[in-house]
Amino acid sequence: MVQQWLTVCAVLMAIALNGLSNFYPPQGQNIGEVSNTTLGGVLITPDGYAFAIWGLIYIGLITYSVYQVLPANRHEPALVGISSGLIGACVLQMCWVYAFLSYRFWLSALLMFGIVACLAFAYLRSRTLNPTRNIRWLVQAPMSVYFGWITVAAVVNVASAVHLMENSAEIPVTGAMGWVIVLMCISGVIAYTVAAKYGDAAYPAVTVWALSAIAVRHAGTLQPIAVTGVVLAVALSVFIVRIVAIGQGRLRKSGC
Repeated sequence: MVQQWLTVCAVLMAIALNGLSNFYPPQGQNIGEVSNTTLGGVLITPDGYAFAIWGLIYIGLITYSVYQVLPANRHEPALVGISSGLIGACVLQMCWVYAFLSYRFWLSALLMFGIVACLAFAYLRSRTLNPTRNIRWLVQAPMSVYFGWITVAAVVNVASAVHLMENSAEIPVTGAMGWVIVLMCISGVIAYTVAAKYGDAAYPAVTVWALSAIAVRHAGTLQPIAVTGVVLAVALSVFIVRIVAIGQGRLRKSGC
């Protein structure tokens, strides 16, 4: 019971701190402003609209928090593991907000990998549950979306830290584009691998969202990056449709 309510508190505190950081940033700039100014030259950063996905992530986390706090779910071993990972992710996310807004970008990258590790643990535990309708929508989908976005964010965070270590004026444009294209391909491969192993459509859908936003940002300027984003997004979308079709076929066979 204590862990159940700790999960609720951790989620609500993470959401509240993120909201407060937009109004009372420690160094005078919120996350969006830091991304657009200090990190404005990081080519792999998606277009601004992509970050609206945090609304969906927070809705999912609140939904999961309510589901796991129900008395009937108190002794489900998998939920205990999921909640443990989620609590760790929320605590590290709060630390990340402070590190990022204090311009400690390598520390923020390290914290981001800690969040990835916590969510990977929670995600793997969620895949051990019998995928009933409630489990798919109230447990697995929230973990998939959150884990998927943080995986992409970790790549962007590392790219941001590397960008600030070097004098961007001395980096050839072609080299910068090549670096970004490699990172985009790595993100696509990770999404494909996770989706293929676990038959998960939500996780790669988040990567499609991010890749599309990167393509939109560079559509009128850096065509190679835009084309790479479109190609990867389309390829993953085709794979997602296949996963959904296979999942629906299994549901029909099982009579669900």
